[in-house]
Amino acid sequence: MSDRRLSRLLILLAVAAVAGTARADSISCDRGIVSTGDSKLDLLAKCGEPALMEARLEERSHYRVSPDGQRGGGRSVTVTVERWTYNFGPNRFQQFVTLETGRVMAVERGTYGYSLEQLRRPQRGLGLARCDQISFHLGDSSFDLLSRCGEPALREQKVVTTSAFGATSGGLVGGGSAGVTVEVWTLNFGSRTFVRFLEFENGTLVRIETGGYGYDPP
Repeated sequence: MSDRRLSRLLILLAVAAVAGTARADSISCDRGIVSTGDSKLDLLAKCGEPALMEARLEERSHYRVSPDGQRGGGRSVTVTVERWTYNFGPNRFQQFVTLETGRVMAVERGTYGYSLEQLRRPQRGLGLARCDQISFHLGDSSFDLLSRCGEPALREQKVVTTSAFGATSGGLVGGGSAGVTVEVWTLNFGSRTFVRFLEFENGTLVRIETGGYGYDPP
């Protein structure tokens, strides 16, 4: 094959690869494609129930104060944000779908999925993790951890609120705050290994802390 024909073939293959790539704002399922802006009903009808469904509350406040501090106003709203994880098996990437007020807000691609056999492995007594201490890293998804380590010994939640201030174009001093639900998992590896506390924001592992020694089953 000549160099010219080889170059043309490589270009055609590259174009076909780009054309076959799903958009970042959509998820392709057996019954069709769901894009951002579509409804939760569309997602259920085309993709079915997710492998993992997580929900968190987010409080969003917005307010403005005049430069002289004499006038101001604001509003606050609390919304439920859902994160659905779709597992298509070890040969396809996981898909994370964010929903708010019944609408698809975002679609993100994760790592390769897991076989049903991996997901069905039983949990050991006293919530002993199935994995070891080096099986997780910052940036892992909660579904990754459930698949590798099983259900944590404990789950707790806390709300972290952040605030920001700044001048607006109209001369007012504006600001707002947002509260995000953080889920804390306790992983118990037994009496010879330290407990690990994992913090997840929006379904992503953002912090790992070490506790005391764990506990063996009775």
